[in-house]
Amino acid sequence: MKAIGRVSLCLGLLSAGFAAQAGLEGASRIERPPLRRPLASIPTALGAWSGRDEPVDPGILAVSEATDCLSRTYTNPSYPGVTLSLWINYSSFGGNMRHSPETCLPMHGWNKIESMTKMLAIPGPAGKDQSVSRLAYSRAEDELVQAIGFWYYIFGESDIERWVRTLPVTSRSSHGRTTRGSGMTVEVFWTGEGEPDSAAFEDFARVLLEELGPIMPEDRAAYHVP
Repeated sequence: MKAIGRVSLCLGLLSAGFAAQAGLEGASRIERPPLRRPLASIPTALGAWSGRDEPVDPGILAVSEATDCLSRTYTNPSYPGVTLSLWINYSSFGGNMRHSPETCLPMHGWNKIESMTKMLAIPGPAGKDQSVSRLAYSRAEDELVQAIGFWYYIFGESDIERWVRTLPVTSRSSHGRTTRGSGMTVEVFWTGEGEPDSAAFEDFARVLLEELGPIMPEDRAAYHVP
């Protein structure tokens, strides 16, 4: 086959691939359900946890692509010395799905500690467990470990959208494009690596899940792996 013929064939295959992806994404366009209540309606008192709103840098807010967000720190006298930083990010276009910890932290010099990464089953409302990624990162200039609890939701998703996102043609960084729905990420940050810190997070996540349910659309799918 002549060189020009091989080039034409490759371009044809590439065009077909892009056309197939566009067709799949087009077929999976859905509504973008809004939250039933603003994120600020989540109580500052969650069980024995007491929260305080924290300011959000305008630059971070712009990059996050948030339609609504919540930034708070929580403490609990039962876990002295432990402060949990909560960041919830809702986007009506699902663009926030590109900003998961496993995407953003390595870009800023954080290295994932695989041995400290695990999946947790947090008891949720109606006895249904929520799977959560417990991630851990470190930097050469820091002695402390940055631990993160992470999970996210996609709203208005049906079986076809879930199927589309399992295909090789769909990159993990394009959840918003392939879903065409709205989405919300939940991240909880704390420093430390001991079991008391993990116990504090699990206790906090349990009471947080009880408050998240009433503000979210009923049509949703929950995930824990970015």
